[in-house]
Amino acid sequence: TTSTGPGAFSVECGSALEEAQDSLILNAKNGNICITATNGKIRLQATDIELIAVGEGGSKGNIRLDATENISTSSKSFKINSVNTLSFNSPSNMEIAANGVLTLYGSVIRGVTDACAVKDSKNGNKQKVNKFKN
Repeated sequence: TTSTGPGAFSVECGSALEEAQDSLILNAKNGNICITATNGKIRLQATDIELIAVGEGGSKGNIRLDATENISTSSKSFKINSVNTLSFNSPSNMEIAANGVLTLYGSVIRGVTDACAVKDSKNGNKQKVNKFKN
């Protein structure tokens, strides 16, 4: 079924429901749901927005966020919790700054500079430099 029109298309529902109730449900039993704005923006606005991916194994249950230019965020608090691994990588510059207190904790902290790529340290850190360069 296809609905085509030269002007705006609007759906409104839920005026007789409570805030916590589901008002609009789009369900694709199989296949993908594609929302595309060919020459415009996609805006999601609500009191809360939840992105939940459910799946098992490494190939399902993932959320992927890609941008050809920038990803920027602004909030009172930004928290990240990772069960196994958290990795920040940049092929160029990376800055970490705190105008208040910066607390860095690790049961073991290793610092490696690019100088190990030329002459390996006694701890064998050249392999770590090569890992991050690739």
